[in-house]
Amino acid sequence: MSRIYHYQSGLANQINSFIAEKRVLGCKYDKEAKTFWTMDRFLLSQGVTTPVLSQEVVEKWLAKRPNEKRKNQKWRLNFTKRFAEYLQRMGYDAYYPDYSISSRDDADFTPYIFTDKELAQIINYFENMQPSRQYPIAHIVYPLLFKTLICCGLRAGEAATLKVKDVDIMRGVLTIRAAKHDKQRFVPLSEGLWEEYEQYFREVHEGSSNEDYFFPNARRNAHHTNVIYDRFREALWYCGIEHKGRGYGPRVHDLRHTFAVRAMQKLKKSKGDIVNSLPYLSAYLGHCNMSKTQIYLHLTAECYPEFLENESKYLGDTIPTWEVPDEDN
Repeated sequence: MSRIYHYQSGLANQINSFIAEKRVLGCKYDKEAKTFWTMDRFLLSQGVTTPVLSQEVVEKWLAKRPNEKRKNQKWRLNFTKRFAEYLQRMGYDAYYPDYSISSRDDADFTPYIFTDKELAQIINYFENMQPSRQYPIAHIVYPLLFKTLICCGLRAGEAATLKVKDVDIMRGVLTIRAAKHDKQRFVPLSEGLWEEYEQYFREVHEGSSNEDYFFPNARRNAHHTNVIYDRFREALWYCGIEHKGRGYGPRVHDLRHTFAVRAMQKLKKSKGDIVNSLPYLSAYLGHCNMSKTQIYLHLTAECYPEFLENESKYLGDTIPTWEVPDEDN
């Protein structure tokens, strides 16, 4: 017989309803009911007295605990995603954590930094895609989508959720609204990429509305990050770049790591120049604090010293100069 838990937070009724729904569908939901009891106590400690699941509370709840194994944190994340989806479906205000957590320990993981040749191969693969009946504009969307990830250092979710209104074709600037930690930011395009955006806009978005997704899938919706990952895996296989399995890389997110390392590489090597430039790179990447950006100092100087010795000529100016006009402040 299943143990009965008494929930007391502002989401107690919703928790009970969600568990009841799952059990009607044939799920035992015993482990989850116990996790909900732990979650409910946490919600009480955070003063949650109304049926609202805020981003701040979710991020605190999902934060890695001392000595906790990654797989346990990952299970808690997936558990929270299911509950957040239910709350949204029922019309409640709930934050959905649209990211994943690998099962392996971060201490054992080193980001994969792509070479110029590998980046060129990946782009060449997408530029030579053929049109398909199921997705007639795939050969137009995917090349620019992946060039954006490579040349702008965006997170995959940020690129996938770009809308037409977020792309200022007249000035060559992207507005990243669906960013991690709600840190909206502006990302300027290099001159060459800007020209490609103009051509793409003419081909794909003639007559589109501001709310249309800039990189639409076959149904004109946003690409799921898992689909972007699958296309990325296909490119790696075609290019002969070894992949060690899901969660071990190379990952799509490693394109962002590569962008940041190349940006660090372009800084002058004096301590003063690096210290003065880090805040700009941090803002460009949308990091919540400088410690996230400083990781790339170690990646560049310790893990990949060869990148300090050779000039990167593939990406051009990774951080073009841009000043936001007063009216946009």
